[in-house]
Amino acid sequence: MKSISRKLDLLFSLAGRDFKLKYRESVLGAIWSVLVPLVMLGLYTAVFSTIFSARWGTTPVVNKADYAVILFIGLIVYGIFAETIARAPKVIIDHPGFVKKVVFPLEILPGVVLLSALYNAAMEAVALLIFLSFSSFSLHWAALLFPIVLIPFLALVFGLALIFASLGVFLRDFDQFAGLLTRIMMYLMPVLYPASIFPEPWRHLMEANPMAVFIGQIRNLVVFGRLPDWPQLGWASLWSSVVLVIGCFWFQKTRKAFADVI
Repeated sequence: MKSISRKLDLLFSLAGRDFKLKYRESVLGAIWSVLVPLVMLGLYTAVFSTIFSARWGTTPVVNKADYAVILFIGLIVYGIFAETIARAPKVIIDHPGFVKKVVFPLEILPGVVLLSALYNAAMEAVALLIFLSFSSFSLHWAALLFPIVLIPFLALVFGLALIFASLGVFLRDFDQFAGLLTRIMMYLMPVLYPASIFPEPWRHLMEANPMAVFIGQIRNLVVFGRLPDWPQLGWASLWSSVVLVIGCFWFQKTRKAFADVI
């Protein structure tokens, strides 16, 4: 973490380069980062608002724009996690030249993937604000507490990215597992539907999942204007710290063998 704080300029430079390369040869460019989520949002809204009769758990919604906003905030938050975890296993392998440079801080590379995902999320957030203007929701003052939830969430994602990036060097099929994992977990978290619809044992399991906690807390802050559940948020933040420490420790321990494997 100290190394990353000293190399912030390098981190932002590489993340900007990564974002540009991702859409360099496409006709629409970075517009795809907003267009694809909007298309999926329209599909999910049409399907789930019909199935659940325009309700979000016990909360009725006025129109489909309301339902779209509720879904979109969950998709944006989960998208940060999913994109980072799916790309992390190949981030070291795709930069063999950096591995052979002893002075290069390799721990920055998972951070580059996370920051690139945040760029996408920021562009999607602009679309979310447009949806808000057509819904019955409005930004509540509680949204000012958003950084309190966002920071431990990013710490959790970065810790996992460090672990996945390291494992991807030694297990070349690990990126396939990571992609499958993100698809499965999307349906095991309150992204497309509220946690309240899950059966009792599954609901308790979901409440014990820090990722599910952060998605629910961010949605409550931004959409419903509800203050965080402080005990639940504190517990999830504690787990985020543990995962971050484990991720940093594991990455530093295994990076010595990267050059030999690659």
